[in-house]
Amino acid sequence: MARLEFSSSVDVRTTPERAFDYFADHRHVARVLEGVSRWEPIGARRRGVGARYDVEMVTLGVPLKNVLRLSTWRRPEAIEWVSESGLVKQEGGFRFIATKDGVRIELRIAYEPPGSIIGAAVARRFDGMVRGRLERAMGRIRDALES
Repeated sequence: MARLEFSSSVDVRTTPERAFDYFADHRHVARVLEGVSRWEPIGARRRGVGARYDVEMVTLGVPLKNVLRLSTWRRPEAIEWVSESGLVKQEGGFRFIATKDGVRIELRIAYEPPGSIIGAAVARRFDGMVRGRLERAMGRIRDALES
């Protein structure tokens, strides 16, 4: 299968701990990631490795549902996830890197479009749209953490 990967970063005037804690609260993810309409915990565990989430992303008006599981939880350095189910197999995460003036937040999302070669060809046509969404998300993250 063809695998597509997107990444973006932003420098924020805050601490890595504060940035990590912002995303440790699952409610913030859907607020800053455009196209994510739901990111809700499944079960009692809401944090840490093994926490699972019911996630819905809308792409081209089509809702794509996934169950994501947190695979990495290292405060204040990283939160990462992998998909357990859903049409689109994906993984991604946030990294928080201390800088002289604050923290660099890196977001990475990798996925395998359905339909193998055809799905990858269609997904590549929307590459600019997805990258634009990530760039806008990083701006919203900076605004939220610097306010």
